[in-house]
Amino acid sequence: ATRRAAPGNLVDGEFRGGVVQRSEGPGRLALSQDTMHGLPWLARESAWVLGLTGEVPLDLRLDIGAARSTIDLTDLKVRRLELHTGASETRVRLPRAAGATEVRTESGAASLTLEVPAGVAARIRSRMAIGTSQIDEARFPRIGDLYQSADYATATNRVDIDAQGGVGSLRVVGGA
Repeated sequence: ATRRAAPGNLVDGEFRGGVVQRSEGPGRLALSQDTMHGLPWLARESAWVLGLTGEVPLDLRLDIGAARSTIDLTDLKVRRLELHTGASETRVRLPRAAGATEVRTESGAASLTLEVPAGVAARIRSRMAIGTSQIDEARFPRIGDLYQSADYATATNRVDIDAQGGVGSLRVVGGA
């Protein structure tokens, strides 16, 4: 799960099952599961509650294996989200006031739900190999091979979603 980090922190949180932190240069940080003493999800509980800053724009890459995740980016300034999921169930609440946000997803045998907040326009491309796509066409009408809000070109806050996957499902829904 995610939440907003405490003021002044780029990242904080609780990492049951262990975490390895690696600096990748100024303003760049990589967090990964600690597997030094075996696989946490097999040998012991693994649960992360990750806090991310809402003070500066973020480019995020999330690699999620066999997990159930809720990622709440509602109050964050996310410019780019790159999401890779395996055999997982993932729900992402996208930013409500980040300007333009680019979202790229690749999923395996996964269930992925993207929630677009009220007042945020969206353009959605879905390329599922054997999976299904359920897009809220009342908010995001189909235009050719994509779905798009009527006001996408002029909206202050908008998300550009490009989702591809194998065997699974993609849902894009409206949020509060």
